[in-house]
Amino acid sequence: MVKEYSKSGKPFEKISELFILIISMAGYVPGNAPVTRKILMAASLAFVLFLNIFHPHNAHLAILYFCVSEVLYLGFITTVLSKNGLHRLFIKKWGENKGYLTYETMAGFLFFHNASSLGFVASAYPGNLFHFMDKGFIVVITAILFLGGFLVKIWAAKVVTIDIYYWKDMFLGRKISEFVVTGPYKYFSNPMYGIGQIPAYAVAIWYGSAYGLSIAFINQVLIFTFYFLVEKRFIKRVYQHAG
Repeated sequence: MVKEYSKSGKPFEKISELFILIISMAGYVPGNAPVTRKILMAASLAFVLFLNIFHPHNAHLAILYFCVSEVLYLGFITTVLSKNGLHRLFIKKWGENKGYLTYETMAGFLFFHNASSLGFVASAYPGNLFHFMDKGFIVVITAILFLGGFLVKIWAAKVVTIDIYYWKDMFLGRKISEFVVTGPYKYFSNPMYGIGQIPAYAVAIWYGSAYGLSIAFINQVLIFTFYFLVEKRFIKRVYQHAG
């Protein structure tokens, strides 16, 4: 009976692992969650609820939210993770472990608000961009795009691990694993920034929002800019040259 219970518990373990992966991708890593991180996440959730309850159609606030979160998010990871970036100061002040935890807490906070701002712009600027299409067709298309993009992003994060998802190797300035060419990386050079960004477009399509589509595109262009100017150079320098 004990063995049977253990076997039957495996699906629940996988579901638990998947749940942890998803909330880690959203900005809250349970295994690295000091009090500060818990407070930031609680405050972030409260802020998003406040916006959606009391200012659901405040278009100007939505654009401001996106601009601020985008500048802070891209500005932070660029200045910290660049070759001679601020990661050195983090490590010098707190050491590798605490320095990375501090960085990851800040990055997770910005991850959350970057994603939330994309959805909020689309909902605050609803339109009839696709009014010529059948509503049932829109439902099917948005569901396929959202789930497809989200599942590929989860798959990619699982393959590379959450540490790489948060660019721990770039923070430390060295390899922490082998270069991944499995999973979605066998078919796409960058599933995270490519197909993984499709859910933002799906949300915009759902709301028929031209603004939502525009900021989803801007966000994707900027994250690819970070990739080509910072991340890809690190990959070539540390992984490909080392290989």
